Amino acid sequence: MMSGRCQPSGRTGLRRKKLLLCCAVFVGAEWGHINLSSHANAQSAPAVTGKVGGVKKQVPVTKRKPAPRPRSIEGAVEDLEVRTSHRNAALHTAGAVTSIGGAEIRALNLNNPKDIAGFVPGLSAVEATSGSVPIFSIRGVGLDDFNASNMSGIGMYFDGIYSPFPVFYSGQMLDIQHVDVMKGPQGFDYGRSATGGAINYESVKPTDQFGGYLTWGYSSYATNTAKGAINGALTDRITDRFAFSYRNGDGWQKDLHNGNRYGASDLLALRNMTKFELDDKTSLLLNIHYTRNYGTPNSPQNTTTDSLMGLPVGTNGVSGSNRDATRVNVGDFPVSRRENGGGAALTLRHDFSFATLVATSAVDAYSRRIYDNFDGSRLERSDYYFRDNYFVQSQDIHLTSRTASPVRWTVGLFESFDHIDGLYKHMEKDLYELPSANFTSDYRQQNVSFGVYTNNVVKVTNKFRLIFGGRYSMDQRSYFGGTVDNDGAVSGVPMANLTHISQTRYNNRFTGKVGAEYQVTPDVLLYATISNGYKPGTYYSAAVGSQQALSYVRPENLVAYEVGAKAALFNRTLTLQGALFDYEYHNRQTLVVANTLTGVAGTLGNIPRARSRGGELQARWVTPIKGLDFNAGFSYMDGIILKAPSSVRGMSLIAPISNNTVLPFSPRFSWDAVARYQWNLSKNYTMAYQVSYTWKDNQIDGLADPNGITDKISTMGMRLALRPANSKWEASVWVDNLLNKHGNTYSFSSNDNSRVEYRQTPRWIGGDLTYNF
Repeated sequence: MMSGRCQPSGRTGLRRKKLLLCCAVFVGAEWGHINLSSHANAQSAPAVTGKVGGVKKQVPVTKRKPAPRPRSIEGAVEDLEVRTSHRNAALHTAGAVTSIGGAEIRALNLNNPKDIAGFVPGLSAVEATSGSVPIFSIRGVGLDDFNASNMSGIGMYFDGIYSPFPVFYSGQMLDIQHVDVMKGPQGFDYGRSATGGAINYESVKPTDQFGGYLTWGYSSYATNTAKGAINGALTDRITDRFAFSYRNGDGWQKDLHNGNRYGASDLLALRNMTKFELDDKTSLLLNIHYTRNYGTPNSPQNTTTDSLMGLPVGTNGVSGSNRDATRVNVGDFPVSRRENGGGAALTLRHDFSFATLVATSAVDAYSRRIYDNFDGSRLERSDYYFRDNYFVQSQDIHLTSRTASPVRWTVGLFESFDHIDGLYKHMEKDLYELPSANFTSDYRQQNVSFGVYTNNVVKVTNKFRLIFGGRYSMDQRSYFGGTVDNDGAVSGVPMANLTHISQTRYNNRFTGKVGAEYQVTPDVLLYATISNGYKPGTYYSAAVGSQQALSYVRPENLVAYEVGAKAALFNRTLTLQGALFDYEYHNRQTLVVANTLTGVAGTLGNIPRARSRGGELQARWVTPIKGLDFNAGFSYMDGIILKAPSSVRGMSLIAPISNNTVLPFSPRFSWDAVARYQWNLSKNYTMAYQVSYTWKDNQIDGLADPNGITDKISTMGMRLALRPANSKWEASVWVDNLLNKHGNTYSFSSNDNSRVEYRQTPRWIGGDLTYNF
């Protein structure tokens, strides 16, 4: 059931104080294969987890100090053990899951959260602007909006902390243990309701063993990187781990006329985790983190503005199918970035005799100031200044059974509150041929969310299990603000309101999941699930010239059908995961390009009905050849619109949308492959060689936008590493985008209907030196 009534702005909605009081009591739970117990202890725990007939069983053990272990490259021994256990659990859990371990992330040189998309079947991730707005989509489900104020249909978590806005996951990945991508509707085991899936980035947690590492790297465009971590015991019951990452380099883009550089990096990330063992059954984990980004944003390229204006090539944009991806035309626009963010989280874990309790409470804040050459030209036809401040508070509390009963259950609740103060100035003086023509979106957005959920696995026989899950969600969306005509370019009156909204909307919804698992053998699992997901309504926060473009966008709903198989074959040297899915989409929230009072502009709308179906396959093979292993993934997707909108809230579209149009961010084919070979040069030294390749098909970036389509994107990488037998150090050389591809990764229409494109980062060569202690 859903309600969508509109209330006066003074109402707080959902009775926030009662929600916070309700959530103040810590009640939590261990997750299935990605459990929040890792917050308390990722590498040692007060219980041993095993599998009996595919169902987890935990047996209390006495905590003791671990024996000394051989030194390894950035904790590679521990990483291998945790990753192996983690993947074994995933192989016994229904649902498509892709896991990438920390050692793989380092070897593949994945530095940004969106970088994992090349190695996860069905996952797409692109930068929508030059300023911290990555767009994630799983199996064609996400939110293709370039505004940082909107939440995706993908749940993003860092150490179990819910991160609702793109600014919180645009920085560096820091000291990562593993990343898990779960596909299909989520919210039955933890966190918030999501239509498309969830991605969880888990960090290495503190232990009582002293050690750490320090890495220095140097690469193209005078880029220096430094990464490190130190771990150890502060007392008998307190352990700590501090990690950092810093990257600084020159810009890889150069202006055609004045030689200014863009795309320079200056990123810092810090995190400290302290674990308190209160007793043998109870622990607390304090996570304090900070990030800042002062680099110069890169610039897109405008490829048609000169031809549209009848000017020589290179006057205001760049042109030519073989144009240099490193050449841009920015002019005097002061492209710059200043971003800061940080927060803290406290996780409580307690083991009862019958269940495990885990609860996480977190707060995060972020501040962003960016000048973005959004139109890709040296003119101010559609440039932006983004100034916004974010505050997010969340609590996840759940309890999971741990006794060997026929029913394994999870119950929990989630609560979050977030607030944004935003000011987006849209600069269009050259479009209106006026000394100044600026339109400012000045707004406040506030969201409150509350959910109660449960998930149950019922053992019918030793091989057959049933799955039942459910969730009730309540959401409040408040938006106060609109667009101001700063210079009177349209209204004739400086500082006149072109649009304004002051309202609060409420949604509530029941969602659920049913399914079955059949354990053919201890290493072969078949499953089938039916689930539905829900995403609350939203608002479009960019500067727009009509009230309809700013108006409320209805909630979206998705029904997902999935069947799959997981197997570990040939003495577990070959693991396979395959799935077929069929999604029915109702009122999909999507970016469209429409005609407004101030010209062509993007806005959000709903697609009445859409469908996405396809299949995926993942394989990991430890070959009979000693030292050689191979990973690969493949995805096929057919995402189409079944019932297309002819207009959006009364606004005409600049290009018609017809039935059977491909959904945004739904590449038909994609695949990836990684081969690694390791051999002994002598009894004292080991060499490792790795080659990787990813390929994604064309995809639509925006509906009703004739310029909103990407190229086919491929990337090849190589890495060669040398280390001694005691793994005291490692030296490596690597190259990304070896073939120097320069495809268009994201494109759209500017206000004058010209084509704007973001291009692949060029070939990047570097080397790293790691010292372990």
